[in-house]
Amino acid sequence: MKARLRPFISKFRSLRTRLFLSYILVGLVPMLIFGGIITEAVERHFVDERMMALRAGATDTAIALIDAEYMTTDRVARQFADMPMQERAGELNSRIIVANHNAYVLFDSGGTWAGRTNARPEILAALRGEVWEHITDDRGNMTVALPVIDAGAVVGAVLILHEMTDADQILVSINNQSVFLIMLLGGTVTVFVFLISTWLMRPLRRVLTGVNKISDGHLGERISLRGTDEFSALGDAVNTMASRLEQVETARQEFVSNVSHELKTPLSSIKVLSESLLVQDGIDNETYREFFTDINSEVDRMANIVNELLTLVRLDETELPLNIGNFLLNKAVADVVKRLRPLADVRNIEIEIADHRQVNIDGDEMKLNLAISNLIENAIKYGKDGGHVKIIIDADHKSAFLTIADNGIGIAEADQGKVFSRFYRVDKARDDQSGTGLGLAITHKTILLHNGSIRLNSKEGEGTTFLARIPLRQG
Repeated sequence: MKARLRPFISKFRSLRTRLFLSYILVGLVPMLIFGGIITEAVERHFVDERMMALRAGATDTAIALIDAEYMTTDRVARQFADMPMQERAGELNSRIIVANHNAYVLFDSGGTWAGRTNARPEILAALRGEVWEHITDDRGNMTVALPVIDAGAVVGAVLILHEMTDADQILVSINNQSVFLIMLLGGTVTVFVFLISTWLMRPLRRVLTGVNKISDGHLGERISLRGTDEFSALGDAVNTMASRLEQVETARQEFVSNVSHELKTPLSSIKVLSESLLVQDGIDNETYREFFTDINSEVDRMANIVNELLTLVRLDETELPLNIGNFLLNKAVADVVKRLRPLADVRNIEIEIADHRQVNIDGDEMKLNLAISNLIENAIKYGKDGGHVKIIIDADHKSAFLTIADNGIGIAEADQGKVFSRFYRVDKARDDQSGTGLGLAITHKTILLHNGSIRLNSKEGEGTTFLARIPLRQG
């Protein structure tokens, strides 16, 4: 049983069905309530109007009885006065009963009570000088009783009985028309709500179809929606997400390819050197030492690549906390320059530090030292022999600024957007100085983790300037 109901339940839980039912409830329920209120108001108005007519008819009848001295004339004379009374009953479509002060019925348009005493509560109340108005049952049958007063004395009573048979027919007709109108409007509303819900859900279905395709691996899928509504904004957001996923997938493939290439080169060298040792006989110790020195160098190169890859992996782990501490940026830069100065001296490159102020910052000193070292080492590697590297340290009330400029080979404008990509090298032809191509990627990631930013200005043949901004305090 549950298995049979499951498709129905799933459809009921769909947004389209909920939207459809919501519109139906919002459209039909107020319509039904409004129809009931209108019908009740029409019925009440009709009854009030009829009661007023009966009250006026009873008053006119009582006045006519006094004018015609109906209550005091003999029976023979009253027979001539009964005819207009009968006509009046026909006009009111009611039964008129006239009784004297003893509750003796002098006239009954219905003919059943004439000549008899009738002690109905309505007649007795009228003889006491009271006005009696009452709707006797749910069908709307009305009773109006008035006293007949002559010279200040109650001389009789007029009783009008009215059956609402004509009103029933009118009300039934009104109810039938109301039901028909409500059904017509309800059907119209249902059709329009169905069409509107279908129209509203169409762009959402497109988005859902596109998301399903993207989740299946079709990262080139894009959602095309016109307009400026929320669905279009959702489609644009999904397209943006798909573009970023596509970029991430492309970067992942390039990363795997670059890692394979970078590791393949030293492995190939090691293999060639090892095979050379294996196939040659009578190799002297000097040659062995030279070959093993080369093999050790390639192993170090592989270890360096692996270590920097591990560093990037750790930086990519957003859950990994930074060891935040306060330290003097000027001293950190000076220590890095002191360590790298021998590398600059080999190429006769001068390193100048311009301290505009002493800058204390909050940060992970070890990671920032590595980032600063990568920037300065990069400036030395790609600087000109006999050139210079200038380092400027400055700060405002919020951030520290570190500028590192060289007058080296520079970077082509087309390649400047790739500098912080993994395994990117400015001059791949210079393998002896190219490194792993991971240094600037590590630097970029480290500064971003410190809520900072880094940008560059470069021109081929004139040099490159890196400007890093690091907040003084970490939130």
